[in-house]
Amino acid sequence: MAKKREVSGTREHGTEVTQSKSGKERISALRRIVKRGQYAKIDGVMVDTYSASSILAVYNNLSPANKAKMESFSISRMADVSFKVLAKQR
Repeated sequence: MAKKREVSGTREHGTEVTQSKSGKERISALRRIVKRGQYAKIDGVMVDTYSASSILAVYNNLSPANKAKMESFSISRMADVSFKVLAKQR
């Protein structure tokens, strides 16, 4: 019998590791990073609190159609788009 792979776990030193299957799981993981104030690894990418809060700031202000589109992005693409949007607001 094959061993089931965990979707989310915690490393020995407390870093949360998430392998998301959907955009909603990525957004939930970002919310946990901001809430805990601790970086975590999402889909193999380390995400700090600044990046997570930036992504969520943009995501929370999108229309439902654009939220669905952003959820389809990888975590790296989400960060790229968010930082570009926030840079244009300056």
